[in-house]
Parts: sequence; structure tokens; C-alpha cells
Amino acid sequence: MIKLVNDMRRVLPAAQVHDHPALVSTYAVDASYFEPKAKLVVDVRSIDEVLAVLKVCADNKIGVTFRGAGTAVSGQACGEGVLVRLMGPEWTRLDVLDEGKQFWVGSSVIGIEVNMALAPFQRKMGADPASITSATMGGIIADNSAGMCCMVEENCYHAVKGMRLVLADGTYLDTTDEQSVSAFRKSHAGLLEELGNLRERVIADKDVVERIRRKYSIKNTIGYTVNSFVDHEDPIEILMHLMVGSEGTLGFIHEVLMETIPTPPLRAVGLMFFPSLNVATDIVIAMKGNCKIDAAEVLDFNSLSAMQNLKGIPDVMKNLQEGACAMLIETKDWDAGGVQKNVDEILEVMSRFPALSEQRFTTDETECEKLWNIRRALFPAIANFREADEYVLTEDINIPVARLAEGCEAFQELFDRYGYAAGIMGHAFHGNLHFSIPVKIADSKEVDKLHHFMVDLVNLITERFDGSLKAEHGTGRAMAPFVRKEWGDFLYEVMCRVKELFDPQNILNPGVLISEDATAHINGLKSPVATHPDVDLCVECGFCEQICPSRNIGLTPRQRISLSRAVTKLRAEGDEDTAAEWEKIFRQYGEELCATDGLCRTRCPLGVDVAKMVREIRGRNSSENVLKLADYVSGHMEGVLRKASIALNCMSLAQRIIGDANMGRMAGAARSISGNRLPQWNKAMPKGGSRIPKMPASHNGAPKVVYFPSCAVRTMGAGKGDDSDPLMSVTVRLLERAGFEVVFPESIDSLCCGKAFETKGLMKHADELSAKLSKALLKATNNGEYTVLCDTSPCLARMKKTLDKRLVLMDPIEFTSENLLNRLEFRKLPKTVALHPTCSTRTMGLENSFRELAARCAEAVVIPKGIGCCGFSGDKGFHKPELNASALEGLKKQIAACDEGYSVSRTCEIGLTLHGGKNYRNILYLVEEATR
Repeated sequence: MIKLVNDMRRVLPAAQVHDHPALVSTYAVDASYFEPKAKLVVDVRSIDEVLAVLKVCADNKIGVTFRGAGTAVSGQACGEGVLVRLMGPEWTRLDVLDEGKQFWVGSSVIGIEVNMALAPFQRKMGADPASITSATMGGIIADNSAGMCCMVEENCYHAVKGMRLVLADGTYLDTTDEQSVSAFRKSHAGLLEELGNLRERVIADKDVVERIRRKYSIKNTIGYTVNSFVDHEDPIEILMHLMVGSEGTLGFIHEVLMETIPTPPLRAVGLMFFPSLNVATDIVIAMKGNCKIDAAEVLDFNSLSAMQNLKGIPDVMKNLQEGACAMLIETKDWDAGGVQKNVDEILEVMSRFPALSEQRFTTDETECEKLWNIRRALFPAIANFREADEYVLTEDINIPVARLAEGCEAFQELFDRYGYAAGIMGHAFHGNLHFSIPVKIADSKEVDKLHHFMVDLVNLITERFDGSLKAEHGTGRAMAPFVRKEWGDFLYEVMCRVKELFDPQNILNPGVLISEDATAHINGLKSPVATHPDVDLCVECGFCEQICPSRNIGLTPRQRISLSRAVTKLRAEGDEDTAAEWEKIFRQYGEELCATDGLCRTRCPLGVDVAKMVREIRGRNSSENVLKLADYVSGHMEGVLRKASIALNCMSLAQRIIGDANMGRMAGAARSISGNRLPQWNKAMPKGGSRIPKMPASHNGAPKVVYFPSCAVRTMGAGKGDDSDPLMSVTVRLLERAGFEVVFPESIDSLCCGKAFETKGLMKHADELSAKLSKALLKATNNGEYTVLCDTSPCLARMKKTLDKRLVLMDPIEFTSENLLNRLEFRKLPKTVALHPTCSTRTMGLENSFRELAARCAEAVVIPKGIGCCGFSGDKGFHKPELNASALEGLKKQIAACDEGYSVSRTCEIGLTLHGGKNYRNILYLVEEATR
């Protein structure tokens, strides 16, 4: 191990080599139920580094796993030796070609980003996995992903037209480049000849060819894509298509060229209920080939029963007869007439069969999403009703469509035999069924039961239905022992020979897809433990990671939970020393770098609240000195804020006198001497705040608005080079222009919502301040008669959660949209503006309103892609500036053509100005200018 680490550090910067056991275990966690087996984690930023890592692994005879987003559920990505993470811009190429008909994409691009780039051309890629907002293209290709709307002929295998890849021996091949292909034909003539020979052996047996074609006429991701030998003659084409679905066991996928499919803009969705699965199956068969259907999801009786307590479900779901089922159908077309024609044809077929409810479709987008949300709620409904030490095992199989009802009945009998409470749902037009089972995978008896269940399930699918053991989720470790069972000896031996040809040393993702270990599917499983009630339901799916601002420099939400569980388990086992050491790692990489923005919760299918867990940990770990300081600050808000404002004015004056560079050196030295206790100064730091504007006497009959400027606005003014009037003055001017009388709460200088204390876990102080503010606002609003405007969105979000419910509370976006658009005349200013929706703007559902408001005020509006939380997190941007810098990486390039930027949080605006290179201000500045 020491030699391996030293060898890696000779070819990679030390910061890219992670060997601490806590970090290795945490970075390697994936969405499967397997415990990570990696011994070392390394980050690569170039192809040269990939080649270097491959050579080190070959020399040390150790496995290497190239990691995408870790959202696969079959154990493809947890690693067995060296786990490789792709970092930096080398892997993020995305070029749309031929008006959207094709695209080149790098392996680290998120799937949804591809579809966003294709949207202007009304096209998309065929694959649409449920993890598309999180999964990387490298993983999507390596798993041959499909999805609920993806037909077999549209999957990755069929869409790939070119590939740039690296083989185990370090050879780089670009299948679209003649010189690269020509050189490869010479250097790897033996490999290509062997592939040709394998093809001859396969196509020589007509029964084998017929079996391959039949097996791939339905969804199938078990083993290697041996249809490559039937569909292609050129060994280069065979090689490229074998890479699709190879799960990192044959080579590293750098970039791919793919074809796209058209995506009509209009849709209709209907949720229909039927007396039995037999009826639903008959309807599917009748519609297949006769109706234009983009998705048809079947939910069996047990699945529907699991969702009985969901809000907003149709009444018919509450009193279903035993054995009833539902089918969610979506049809798309290019115009309203086409959609209606599709709907009419579907309803005509359905009219021939018995139903339990009125058969109708909706074209209203809101209603369409409500219906789809019922389908999306199934997994959370199942996962929420399990114990903390249970893991949700998700299986995904394929059988002939005509035998759908028979299959569901057979699988339900199997569940009953083993005592598993599982519902079945699936993509009806594909015969693709999914089910989820809570299993205590740390209990040896339960694991033994699971083993026998899996054997019986495999036998049922392969012997009775001749279906696919994995339709979409890949082979991984979970199904590797059963590949021979599905494909038979001959084709399994072909697959083993493919592995030998591509990877003779067996260093590429060993143990995945091909395995002679008959118990690989139940070995090395995770041991779920209860660690915190707000996160115990986490299934480590990884959907949260892409939106986390610390994902590139610290831990993600999933990793925070995983490491917290590991520490809890170590303590339970009595290993206090290791637990204490790992807890330090958690504090450094997890707790201290968490922005506690809560955006991860919006991506979590189970609503897991990692931010709340981290805040509670911070509060629990607060020292006596911190608590005393919090007591003083919360009890002397007016004086503390005044002193902070004076300090900012002093620093601003010094900045103007000695310049940015000298100020930075002086402030840096002071911070260093203080042991990093002093905030980090930066050139975007603002001057001090202004006084509360003096208001004239009461306006006779004018509607009143209570204006509560946040602590940050009262303390922080404009930055260097910004000669704007104070925000409070601008806001008052705007409100009066709209005919409002502005009222400030009494003793406003001592009021605070408590947000700054909440992020530090100091809930007692935060709640005391909220209570004081609530009392003051009730008085100012005459017990809720007048609306309260708060200029800072994060503060407003906390106020909505904690203040008296009689109060009507709005941030600048909501207030302007509801109260100013109809009172003022807006004109579009000749400028291009960048917007940053804060975390609270997103969680309150105001992102679209923000965009629409800005579009009323400016000719062009830009919301940068891939920028979620800015990472400033209150005052954390002053103390952990690396978090802000990492979260806003790439911002400057995206807004280069913008004139200025706007947001709704003063501290966020500091970080955005610093890293975006444009001055960011509150959106009320833009509204005021556009309504002059």
C-alpha cells in the first residue's frame, strides 16, 4: 500500500491522492448496497494523468475503477483497488452538431445538461434514466442506460456513433479519426483479429444469433453487449459498441459522439385505473403499434396501496378493489391537433376494456406534473416505511410484454413466499418491471434469505420467462454471478474472452460484470446504522451531490451521511480511537465546509435534511466561549452591528488609500496572526451600511408596507467602485413611487431574524431573536394587516418558518411581482443582466418569478448554468473563502457579456462580485431603475 501511494504521488500532485481510510471509504460510497472496497482514491485532470494512473495500477497489479456520479445501484462504481475521480474541465466538453442531430460529450457532463443544450432544437438524447439530473455521461454510456421513455432502439448502444477511449494498456483510440484508427489497426491487429474470430463463432450458430436478437429486442443490460458481434462486421465498430454497457471493465470512455431523437413540445398525460393487471396488459398489447405513446407506467395494487396517505391522490385510489392497478400514460406531439389525435386513438382502444374510473387526459402542464408526481412518489412511499438498519433493494427486470400480468403474479407469489412486502411498477410498453424491498443487510439470516430469494428470482426470470435479469440498472456486482445463467455457457465464454482480450491483467473494475464468485451479490454489503433522525432514511442514491457547493473540495451530502454512519458504527464496535480520528475528518471536510443551504433536500427523493443534521452538530460542538459570544451578540445587536459597520468603513477607506494588493497583504497577515479567527478580506468587501431613512408623516389613505431591512443590508453598503445609493433608500423611493406608505418596525437596529445564528447551530439564540422580531412586526403590521417586505431572501425564508403565521411576509421578488407590476410602468433597459437565484429563492419556488421579473426590466437575462448555492453561506465566505471560490468556479466565463448582476442577498452578492467580475446588487435596484 505504501508503494502504491508513493507511486501515485510521483505521477500526480499530492493533493490529488487521497489515502486516509476515512476519505477513501467516504469518497467511494455509491448508490448500491455494497460497501466500498477501494483502497485509494485519486483525482485526474487530464488524459495524461489517466494513462499514468493505469500504468501505476498495472505495475502494482491492483484494480482501477473510473468513477462517474456513483448513482448506479448494482455495485458498478464502489471500486476494489484504486478509485479514480474525474476533476476539472478536461471531461466536460459538450458540442451540439448539425442543428441538434448529434453531439460530442465528455464523460463528466451531467445527462440533463445534454438535454438542456439540445432543447432549443427540440431534440434530446434517447436515454432518460431516473438519475439523469445527477448521472454523468460516462456512467450513462458505461451502463447502457435507458429509462422510462427510452425505446430499445434509442438506447446508448444504438445512439453512439463515435468514441474516444483508453484501453487498459494505455492506448488512446478515437474511432472518428482516420489516423487514430489506422494506427490502432496496426498496433492492435491481434486484438481486432480475435474480435473478428469471436464474431465468426457467434454468427456461425443461427440459434445463437436468433437468441441474441430476441434478448436485445427487450431491455437488457446483463453482461457485455454481445449483439455487437451480430450488428457489426468491422472490429473497430464491434470494439466501440462492446464498450457501451461494459461498466468500466474494458476501458475508459473519454468522449462520445451520439445521435439524438426529436422531442415534441406538447404532451397529454392521463392516470387510468383498471380492475386487474390482465386488463392493463391486454390494453398495452392492443395499443402497441396502433397508438403513439411516449410513456406507459403500470402500478400494481400493492404499489397503489403504499401511496394511500399521499396528499392530492385521486379519490379512486382511496377505495380500490383487491388486484386493481393503474396505468400512467403520456403522449407527445408537435401541435395541439396532433396531441388530441393521439389521445383520441388511445381512448378508443381503452373504451373496449373495463375501467374503474373515467378515462381522461390533461394537457395542463401543472396537472401533468401532478400526475407524474404520483408515480415519482412510489419509491419514497416504500423507502419511508422502513427501519434505519434496513436497505431498500431495488430490482429491475424485463419480460415479454404479452406476459406482463403473468409475470407480476409470479413475482408477487415469490415475494409472499419470502415475506417481502413489495409493490411492482414498470414501463409497460417494454415489459420492464421494478420493485423495491427493504432488507436488513447487516443481519446474516436476512442476507441468507435474500440469497435464496435472488436465486429463485433468477430461475423464475431465466427459465420461465427467458427475460432479462437487469433491464436498465446494469450487471455490476449484484448480478455478476448470474450472467452465465442468463446467457448460457457459450455466450458467457465469449464474454469472458472479451474481458481477457481487453484487459489481460484484470485491472479494470475487477469483480464487476464478470465474476466466478457465486456469492458476490451478498458479499461485502453495507451495514446501515441509525446516526441522526433527519438522515437515517438516506439510501445514498447520490441525487443530492450535483447541487452541493462543496462537492469539489469537501464532502457531499451523501458523503457526510456515509461518514457519520461510519463514525457511529465504529463507536458501536468500541473503536473509540478510530471514531475520534474519523470524526475530525468529518469536521474538517463535512461540517466546516457545509453551506447548510438545504438545496440538497430539494433533490432528495426522501426529503433527507443534511443541513439540519450539520447545524445540530455545530450547535452540539459549540464551545463555552462561542456560547458566551453568542449571548453577547444576540443581546447587543444594535451595538455589534454599528461596530461592524464602522469596521467596514475603516477597511474601505484603507483599501482606497493603499490599494487592493497592499490591503490584501495586510489583512492576510492579520488573519494569519489571529489563527484565522479574523474574516478573510477580499477586494469585493463593502463599506459600512447606512442609517435607516427618515420617513415623512403618515400618508393619508395610502396603503402601508412594513419594510424590514436585514442585518446584512443595515451593516453593509456598496463595494469599491459602486456609487449606488444605499439599498434602504432605493427601496423606500421605489415603494413611495408605487403609492405605498413605508413603515419601519420600532427599535429596528436591534432586530434580527436569527439566520446567522441558525447556520451555526445556535438555535436557542436564533429562536430568541425570531421571537423578538415577530413581536415587533406584529405591532408594526397591526397584527398582520400590512405586508412585510424583507430585502434579503435567506432571512425571509427563515422568517416564514419561524414568525407568527398572521404575518404576510415577502421577499423582493414576490413583493414586486404581486404588488408593483400592476402599480408601476416598467421599461426594458438596454442591458444584459446576470441573475443569481439564492438557495432560499429556489426552495421558496421563486426562481421562475425572478427570471420573469428581470425580463420586464432588461433586454437580456442570463442565469448561469451549473451555479446553485454560491457557497458564501452568511459569513462563511469570509472564513472559508475556498467554499465560495469552488461553488462559483466557471461563473466569470458565463457572465462575461453581462453588464451587471442581481440577487437578493447582500453577502451572496459580495462573493458573486468577487468571482464573477461583475458588480452584483439587489434586484430592487434594477426594478427601481426600470420604473423611473
